[in-house]
Amino acid sequence: MTPSGWIWAVITCLAVFLWGSMVEAQTFGNRTLNNFVIQLVPPGSVPFGDTAIEFVNPREGWVFISFAKPKPPHPAPLAFLDKDSDPILWRSHPKTGAQEAMRYLSAGPHALRVKQGRGLRLDIRAVPEIMYCYYPTKPHIASYGPYDWPFMERHVLPDINVLVTRSAVAPDEFNQWTREGRRWISNAGLPGLGKPEPPTVEEVYAPWSKNPGVTAPGYSGLIVDEFCGSDLMHYGPWTEAVRRLHENPAFAGRTFYAWCGALHEKEASLAFARALDDWGYRFVWEQYMRELPSEEKAIQQFDGDFAKPLAQWQAAMPDIAKKLIVCLGYLSAPPESLNRDPGVDYHVFMDIQFHRLATDPACAGIYGIMEYMADYADEESLRYAQELFRHYCIEGKRARYNTDPYRLVHIANPDFENGLDGWDVQPAEPGSIEAGEMKGFSWLQGRYPETRQGDRFCAMRRSASQPNRIGQTLRGLKPGRLYSVKLLSADLQRLEFEEKTVLAISVDGAENFPEYGFQFVFPSCYSHKAGPYDANHPAHMSYHRLVFRAKSRTARIVISDWASDAEPGGPVGGQTAFNFVEIQPFHP
Repeated sequence: MTPSGWIWAVITCLAVFLWGSMVEAQTFGNRTLNNFVIQLVPPGSVPFGDTAIEFVNPREGWVFISFAKPKPPHPAPLAFLDKDSDPILWRSHPKTGAQEAMRYLSAGPHALRVKQGRGLRLDIRAVPEIMYCYYPTKPHIASYGPYDWPFMERHVLPDINVLVTRSAVAPDEFNQWTREGRRWISNAGLPGLGKPEPPTVEEVYAPWSKNPGVTAPGYSGLIVDEFCGSDLMHYGPWTEAVRRLHENPAFAGRTFYAWCGALHEKEASLAFARALDDWGYRFVWEQYMRELPSEEKAIQQFDGDFAKPLAQWQAAMPDIAKKLIVCLGYLSAPPESLNRDPGVDYHVFMDIQFHRLATDPACAGIYGIMEYMADYADEESLRYAQELFRHYCIEGKRARYNTDPYRLVHIANPDFENGLDGWDVQPAEPGSIEAGEMKGFSWLQGRYPETRQGDRFCAMRRSASQPNRIGQTLRGLKPGRLYSVKLLSADLQRLEFEEKTVLAISVDGAENFPEYGFQFVFPSCYSHKAGPYDANHPAHMSYHRLVFRAKSRTARIVISDWASDAEPGGPVGGQTAFNFVEIQPFHP
């Protein structure tokens, strides 16, 4: 053998030894990273272009497979799962270029047959079911732009494995997603919900049996909205309808998902939950947590609303976590929003919820996670949620993703709870700027659940001579960082009219980004009734956003009721009310 041949033989034997050690570790030493993620194969370079990599999936569910971005002269990876004849279809991560896939696999041993991928870093992990609802959809705040397929490709699809739909899907999008091995499920209503008399079994079963989640090729199941913990007589026909669906050959291999509350609290709903569990179906437990004034109270809310009830549910159904998908809420923009306190960083609040789910021992073994729902989500918060999914549910991190403070300190009295304290007030004429209050004002804005916070505001009465102005110095900014300004306003004399309020907002001493800014008129939520305003007669308000980059640790915000320094832009005597002046780090 030539010297070069000996060298190659040594390298080959060493690679076989190292890879064999890796296989042994991955087969017999799966490593739990957090409550969501288990490392099945230690990350490492593939030593051969034609090899089988064995791993053990610890439970039926999703497995994440990733190859690092190929660099010349490495070709793109070519790999097959088990005995599949078709290669894995990769999704290229838009930021890293990594070639990624998520596949739903049975519990037990599997093999990834790599035909092409030598030298590329490979990572295989068990991950939770990560759902997104709804697609297709449109945000209530149209200024965010469309949440269409190109948006999904850039910001959403790499970090989820199940899409929930409630309307027709473009065939090319549907086929692309299912060819990747990821899943679509279809939404359905719950017949009889909210009615005093229980429905018949046929009244429940008939619409379900015609739903695309049951009848259309390629769908993986049906998600029904929504079941609450109660002793309603309705649970008899509801349970029997699910039984009929379970026995329907068309539904074989598909999954029934129950959007639900705490079903363990009452005997009838608990019996229903046990039946679903016996049939192997899933529970999507709604947990729409509201902002509270401190991080300590936010954690107490999580423990009281989720961790303790979960323990109670587990006492009745010990394996419930294995069937449970936690449905958080990122309703973060009008007309209904959990982001209801401008003194709290909503994204830190979101991170706390994810972190608790990922690291609290009480949450171990939970099957999946989702956020509800894209229509009501601020586009920044929607994108940010995907970063949290990546951090906690794919990368398996335990450290907090967001280390910013929970309380926002940049502005004083942002909701005018203390009148005009903290603001520099420059009235156009005596009495033209006042602190005001209207019962139900915050409810019409969309703050959820209903709260009196936000019923107070600053009110400006427009003058013909000059603008009214208030302002203050923003503090605690980090030079170079982006921040958003959000604000809600209304013309108190013309709430019933769909028209913009005249209000100018500026941040002096900072770099402004007009491409992120907008003012959008929205109607009050159909379910938020206050005074004469309801679903048939909504109030109309304006939602404002602008984004700036801090140049120093301070800047100056000024709010005026003229369109510009030279033009009123609105009727003299018009009364503009506003509050929720939120200054928060912006995630582009």
